[in-house]
Amino acid sequence: MSGTSHLSVTGNEIRKLGYNLYIRISPDQMKCHCSYIPTDKGSMMTRGEFETYLRQYNVYEGIDLTALERFAISAAAGKQLVDVLVASGTLPIHGADERMEIKARADDADLKNEDGTVNMYRVQTFINVNKDDEIGIVFPAEEGTPGRNILGRSIPPVPGKPMRVKIGRNVRRVDGGRLIASITGRFVQTPFEISVEDEYIVHGNVNFRVGIIDFKGVVDVRGEIRDHFDVKATKGVKVFGNIGACNINTDGNVTFCGMDGRNKGCIIAGGNIYANYLHDVTIECAGDVVVAVEIHNCSIKALGKVVVDKGAIMGGICIALGGIESKTIGSKSSSTPTILNAGNSYFDLNEINGIMAEMEKVQWLYDCSVLLSERTKLKEEIEALSDRIVAIRNKEYPNRNAKINVKHMMHENTQITIGASTEVVKEKISAGTSVIENSLKGGFRYLPFTNLFVRATDIERSIMSELEQLNSAG
Repeated sequence: MSGTSHLSVTGNEIRKLGYNLYIRISPDQMKCHCSYIPTDKGSMMTRGEFETYLRQYNVYEGIDLTALERFAISAAAGKQLVDVLVASGTLPIHGADERMEIKARADDADLKNEDGTVNMYRVQTFINVNKDDEIGIVFPAEEGTPGRNILGRSIPPVPGKPMRVKIGRNVRRVDGGRLIASITGRFVQTPFEISVEDEYIVHGNVNFRVGIIDFKGVVDVRGEIRDHFDVKATKGVKVFGNIGACNINTDGNVTFCGMDGRNKGCIIAGGNIYANYLHDVTIECAGDVVVAVEIHNCSIKALGKVVVDKGAIMGGICIALGGIESKTIGSKSSSTPTILNAGNSYFDLNEINGIMAEMEKVQWLYDCSVLLSERTKLKEEIEALSDRIVAIRNKEYPNRNAKINVKHMMHENTQITIGASTEVVKEKISAGTSVIENSLKGGFRYLPFTNLFVRATDIERSIMSELEQLNSAG
């Protein structure tokens, strides 16, 4: 048996006749290493003695029974053992930090065209959410699981930390952790806060820096919207500057300086449109179109009124259920036709045009038919289609005003339709004139100017009442 002079072993030394045992406990009391040095005289250590020595030094937890068994067998066989790990404590499991999982996602398909190519004008995606959508969930911080050292003492875990991200505007936390959008809008996430915003402010122009906008809320552009950069906003669009040849689509109002659509630009609005000028633009508007200076060569369909305060409506077509008013209407040039239609819904006109096309087909079949039974059936179809047109024309609209107001002048060759009557103006109409339909003789009445708050039906009713009084007196 060898001695210990050439070995470097440390720990609590137990000297016995036949061997020396060293029990080394780590400073953090998480590990126990043992060394065994047999000597020339005396008996070897037994397993029972080894376990007694471990208990003597309070080593109770985490004993590796396999390692202990092997150590005892080797020691009994007189083998020298150095720094053998026989017990290990259990480390605590620290608590997980509070964390947030976001479920709201942008649709990457929005970055591509229908053919799968990349849309160069769309440089960002918007995470749009609806009111009461679940946008994420917060998992609370955990306390963790305690550990134990080899002396049997508990080691407390480090609890999880609260997250740094703040739950911001228009997001509510329910059922402990679910995050719900309080409004319809755009989900916004920064390193320190999440929120849902119903207004998107562009501090500058909408161009390649911003890209195409698709936003559930109000878009407020402090600059201009450049060509090809479409904007879709559910609650309205406000533009400090001008709009180029692009598409604007909203359920709300649109306010801007001017728009040169170059026969490519389009505005679809569920509210009103307010502008200084409109050039070569296609418009469908559920409310009013109010322009300060001029409308030039536009296609405008409005379920409200169309008003140009200081300038003219020149060229193009203008259909307005709520009436039309402008300082000047038409153009000196006969090559720029101006077509106005007041008091009709463009939806109804589209339906009537479809019925008329169908009626022409049925009429052609009627003219070609020689069988009496067939002609009778086709005639009934024509009458039914005619009745449908009459029913559409007789629809009631609270804001209908079949009236065109001229503040300064209406030029020749302007085509005007009011109600069911259509004429091409042969001579200039002078300033301060309101034009309404003549329900008695057909055609139009040219009357002194009254604003669009005075309805054509009320004017016509008053005229008819005066005529009845005159006839009664006569």
